[in-house]
Amino acid sequence: MVNMNMPKLPISFGNKERPVLGVDIGSHTVKVVEYSGSGQKRSVRRIGRAVVPKGAIEDGSIKDQEAVSDVLRGLIDNLQPKIKHASTSIAGYSVIVKKIRVPFADEREIEDNIAIEAENYVPFEIDEVYLDFYPLSNGNDDAQGTDLFLVAAKKEIVDDYAHLLQQIGLNPAVVDVDAFAMGNAFEGSYGVLSDAVALIDLGAQKANLNVISNGQSVFARDMAIGGNQITLAIQEATGMEFEEAEKVKISGTKDDALKTEVSKIIRDICGEWVKEIKKALDYYKMNSKPEDAPRQLLLCGGSVLLPGLDRLFAQRLNLPVRLFNPFVNFESEKHIDQQYVDNIGPQMAIAAGLALRSVAK
Repeated sequence: MVNMNMPKLPISFGNKERPVLGVDIGSHTVKVVEYSGSGQKRSVRRIGRAVVPKGAIEDGSIKDQEAVSDVLRGLIDNLQPKIKHASTSIAGYSVIVKKIRVPFADEREIEDNIAIEAENYVPFEIDEVYLDFYPLSNGNDDAQGTDLFLVAAKKEIVDDYAHLLQQIGLNPAVVDVDAFAMGNAFEGSYGVLSDAVALIDLGAQKANLNVISNGQSVFARDMAIGGNQITLAIQEATGMEFEEAEKVKISGTKDDALKTEVSKIIRDICGEWVKEIKKALDYYKMNSKPEDAPRQLLLCGGSVLLPGLDRLFAQRLNLPVRLFNPFVNFESEKHIDQQYVDNIGPQMAIAAGLALRSVAK
């Protein structure tokens, strides 16, 4: 079984720990981050991304292993990272992340009984999933039980991602969950904040929401929203090919009529995104203390670069909103173009968080 344990944040490398290469395998791009150094003295040593063929990854499942392998191998060959132990993450329908309470206080007891407890929450056969858990230190733990995040991931999906890394010569050391990797990136950049913060990674096919409070993930949810919705809507409205519609979405057009039509499509779909995110945040706030409500929203992922998206979110969610660059407090090695790092930073949060993981030697 690939290690799926979720870290207490922030993570720092120790003498008995081995650094890992962060590899984010997304439906639109694969992204790689490698740090040098340790603790507060890390620097970005390798960073890059490459586009995945359309349809090669759908809903978090690798549909074309060879195509994705070729793209990732090319990126690794180009970057030439020094670290061969890799950390990657998964999300989507094949992963269940649920906050539950179990009637055990001792971690060993939880581990011995987690499969039995999971049967009440996991919509898959237990022998078809890898299980892990993350105890929550929220003041409710007592002799009667423990609050924790239960994580269940379908074995076939985890094994596919691990096999993909092996195919290109990497050692799959950790398989994490996208939302927690994003949280790890935030803690690595900003440390532990007393105010709760909502993080959203908005990608091509899905969005990951993670609420962080006092250095701990307290709420996580995947949502089936993403940039491909806009591209497909443009394609349907105009008759363009997918690639042409994607280009218009990203770069715009000089055709005034088309610009008006595309702007309306983007505005309408982004409005639906806000509704989904607000619904999730409202659910979290309804089940938490008022003082634990997020005080700000940080956006990352490829789709957050749409012009004006941060302002729309701020207006409709009534929260301060800004882009999240996971490298804001990190230096880069001399051969790295700092402007490039800053420009792609908001798209690299999950890979950056994965690169902050470590494994025992």
